[in-house]
Amino acid sequence: MDTNNGKRILITGAAGSLGRQLIYELTRCGCRPVAHVRESSDTTYIDSLGLEKRIADLRDDGQIGSLVAGIDGIIHTAAWIDFRQDRLTQFTGINAIAPVKLFQAAEKAGVQRFVHVSSVAATAAIPRQNGGDQRPGGAPVKVNEDTPFNLGHLRIPYIMTKRAAEEELVKIGAGSRTDLIIVNPSIMVAPSDTGDDRARALERIPRFVLPGFNNRLNLVDLRDVAPAVIAALARGRRNERYILAGDNITARELVINVTQAIGRASHVMRVPRRLIEIAAVGAVTLAKLTGRGKVAFYPDLVKLLDYDWVYSSLKARKELGYTYRSIWVTLDELLNNRFNGTYLKPAPLPKQEPVEKPA
Repeated sequence: MDTNNGKRILITGAAGSLGRQLIYELTRCGCRPVAHVRESSDTTYIDSLGLEKRIADLRDDGQIGSLVAGIDGIIHTAAWIDFRQDRLTQFTGINAIAPVKLFQAAEKAGVQRFVHVSSVAATAAIPRQNGGDQRPGGAPVKVNEDTPFNLGHLRIPYIMTKRAAEEELVKIGAGSRTDLIIVNPSIMVAPSDTGDDRARALERIPRFVLPGFNNRLNLVDLRDVAPAVIAALARGRRNERYILAGDNITARELVINVTQAIGRASHVMRVPRRLIEIAAVGAVTLAKLTGRGKVAFYPDLVKLLDYDWVYSSLKARKELGYTYRSIWVTLDELLNNRFNGTYLKPAPLPKQEPVEKPA
């Protein structure tokens, strides 16, 4: 699909970080995407571009039909990203049921291409006993698109619902007239809306002691994910998935490099697993007693320490032309407020060569 040829591309979750970055990339290329938002969304950036907005609740069948009318391609980014344990119903509605209903409505409306933005959490991870090589540069085994899913037993609502959506979409996409493509980004690094991420890091990161873990994780720059998602819409193969990952690093390396980048000399300490579990349960218990609705540290997060979250993007590199910058470059730019190339700090447009007029 040629996104520069008058095609109408719908971005769901357009007010989110990835949604806004997709709009930024598409408009720079001359495309005028249609933005799906909620009633409560901040649409300042979308309005500044004069783009068409469509307000819809993705759990409402009646609103979904109007949302996809006259659309050629869809990039579905809307999701609930959280690791809390007590909201399975809400996770299911947004992350599992809504994508399926949206795809069915898209097929009925004659939409040509549908890109479902999922997560590497819906693919697999490497158990620590099999991926415990502590050498820098990544574990000896990496997850790819063919690795069997092995995280269902964790019973984490976010992972369960993202995987369920993929499985159902693959089933209905097999015989559909609408091309389905799934992309699985890893942990995306993006600037905050304040534009001062250095001050934010100084405020939030403890000065003296930080926990250090040896399990690996994967981080990727938002500015690399968005073009790859658009490439998947344009030329991704029907009924295929593509992992969009960056560097595989240890959590300990991440903590050390971030603290050094902001001028802190915090001590990185190994914390016993049992102590972490107790702290997580205590955080949830305290929240219930005090009536706080938001908790950042859930016991489900502790389960993730048993895995290396390491990934290969070779397939996306070969078929989509995907490339990613070093995570250390990304973090340096983020923590020094030089994260250019987003809607907050646009990169300069490439210079156009002058066209010679005929004599």
